[in-house]
Amino acid sequence: MSDFSTSLNEVSNEAALKELESEYLGKKGKLKAILAGVKDLSIEDKKTIGVKANEMKKQFITDLEKKAVEIEIAVFAQIEADEAIDVTVWYPSENLGHKHPISHASELLEDIFISLGFKIEDGPQVESEEFAFDKLNIPADHPARDVWDTFWISDDINKDKDIWDRLLLRPHTSPVQIRTMLKGELPVKIIAPGRVFRYEQEDARHTCNFYQLEGLVVGEGVTFGDLKWTLDTVMKQLLWEKTQLRFRPSIFPFTEPSAEVDVSCQICSGTGEVKWKKCSMCSATGWVELLWAGMVHPNVLEWCGIDHKKYSGFAFGMWIDRIAAQRFGVSSSRMFYQNKLKLNEQF
Repeated sequence: MSDFSTSLNEVSNEAALKELESEYLGKKGKLKAILAGVKDLSIEDKKTIGVKANEMKKQFITDLEKKAVEIEIAVFAQIEADEAIDVTVWYPSENLGHKHPISHASELLEDIFISLGFKIEDGPQVESEEFAFDKLNIPADHPARDVWDTFWISDDINKDKDIWDRLLLRPHTSPVQIRTMLKGELPVKIIAPGRVFRYEQEDARHTCNFYQLEGLVVGEGVTFGDLKWTLDTVMKQLLWEKTQLRFRPSIFPFTEPSAEVDVSCQICSGTGEVKWKKCSMCSATGWVELLWAGMVHPNVLEWCGIDHKKYSGFAFGMWIDRIAAQRFGVSSSRMFYQNKLKLNEQF
């Protein structure tokens, strides 16, 4: 048995294994010779040696099978080593491309808000009517819905749904604010950047598919002054210290009071003219409407399970496309969607 084990340990290939198997278990093998001589032994010896020989045979077979597996594994390992391809080898690449201006502007905004203590939240682009409108104080019969001409999911999907469960492409990232407040974790200080969809007449400032960033702060003692300071700080960091903000009274169902926020046009430096022509970005006014803002409406807080008598908050939104145009001096935000490499390669 020890001779077999020694020989088996020295086997390194399939041919040597077959030769060892034949040496011990073949027709003329050593174990066969032992079994052949059992007939000449006494009855007692037959019982002892016969049983022992059968046990050895089973052990030899087990050991040989185990060794065969080891040899097979070693063979495949060697094949893998011989045929291995190093996919990490450096290869000179050309035309790596450029980060899109909208992505660049979005990352700049995120960095600024993170530095002010905001967290980034995300949500689905296909949203329910409840989160897109109803929980934002915009019921089905509210005239404000006309402002958000939307892309609804097909009738085949929506026909069997209740009115608040109908699906649409989100017209704003405000549902992310609702989802965050419903978690019940206060205070809240978040931004929600993302892609939104509206049925818009396209011009220098409008597209039917664009990128928006909204923000929300909810806590005790939050004021409109906090809102103004936040937006002024962000815009001055993004568009430089000379940038001016103008707050105009407005009406939004989900905020009260509300304001449209204009920023001094970076394209014409607030003059309304570019090379003696009217500035198309600001419609020759010197101001570009980049943001909306306001204090969160008490109804919205209550529907999210937040006591409006104890907590207050402000919300704001901005068009990343327009901000990118202002940041990089592009006269029309539509150009970002026209696959103009000469434009993108500048950034």
